[in-house]
Amino acid sequence: MIDPRQVAAGIVGAVDWQTDVSGFCRCPGESLHTQPTGKKDCRVSVDGAPTIYCFHASCGPAVANANLRLRRLLAQGQWEIILPGGKVLRSGDILLGDGTVKTRREIEMGAAHNGSALPHPGPLPPALRAGEGERNERLVLATLQAVADRFKPELFEKFCWPFTQIMEDSPLLVADRDADEQFRTWLRLWPAHCHVWIGDVYSSGKPEHRTHFRPVAEWYQIGPVMGNFTCGSSFKPGSFQRSNANCNGTRFLVVESDTLTKDEIGAVFAYLNHRLHFNLHAIIDTAGKSLHGWFDAPRDRQIELRLKAMLTVFGCDPKLFTYSQPVRVPGAYRDGKLQRIVWLRG
Repeated sequence: MIDPRQVAAGIVGAVDWQTDVSGFCRCPGESLHTQPTGKKDCRVSVDGAPTIYCFHASCGPAVANANLRLRRLLAQGQWEIILPGGKVLRSGDILLGDGTVKTRREIEMGAAHNGSALPHPGPLPPALRAGEGERNERLVLATLQAVADRFKPELFEKFCWPFTQIMEDSPLLVADRDADEQFRTWLRLWPAHCHVWIGDVYSSGKPEHRTHFRPVAEWYQIGPVMGNFTCGSSFKPGSFQRSNANCNGTRFLVVESDTLTKDEIGAVFAYLNHRLHFNLHAIIDTAGKSLHGWFDAPRDRQIELRLKAMLTVFGCDPKLFTYSQPVRVPGAYRDGKLQRIVWLRG
């Protein structure tokens, strides 16, 4: 029976194993790095869907090729590792951070450890509805969650972006603009034809709420006086209900966390912008404890669900992946404090 760790070492060289299944290694594309390489920049994991992951982006093609080789080799035979305490980890299983094992069967059937469900991969093409494609995607999602959990300490170290630095780094100086200018600056993020909702959480669902769904040009004239909230999505003309069904396809991905500090969420924003290449458009100080990052939204459902699985592990709020979820609008006041843009793309 093969040892997956030996197979991994045959591809990436010596591995500094941090757990029975995951450790730091030399990146297969290190020669392509455009920034200095650290000892903890690349990690290989052999459980779940075996994965080599590097924090650098320039090595992407080389890492992808190495991943393909690793997965093909480990797919050629079954393996098992006897863990401390006598637990057995078999090919396709995932070793969780608390030392428990999530079996491949549990993952493929959608039954997560502790009874919680993995994110569902959404509608599948007819050719995949027999179940194989869905089961494989569940394995990928579970692996992403495990890899994200292992990378989390390095994430906050390598992509450190404190709040004070965020404000200094803004390509456009906007933090000191008054409420009206804050609001009108934010409106420029939207295509002119978009119908945007602005209101309070319950300003939705009745015909009289149509006044909260207006074209961008009208909001320029009115200002942010109709509420403290908006959405990362635009809506169909004539809408009066803030619902996913009424979204018209133009939207942003808004990222925030109720548990991370402003300095910590800054690292997540930097990672999304610089490593994953989701364009960051603006960062909004909610006049509370959190920051909201406005990014280009994923255009692919599969990528979106994989990103959600990862960001949730980092501590981000998964509710904001709901297209019609209310978020804070700049230019309005919250308990006497201005909700404002503190970073704006040039």
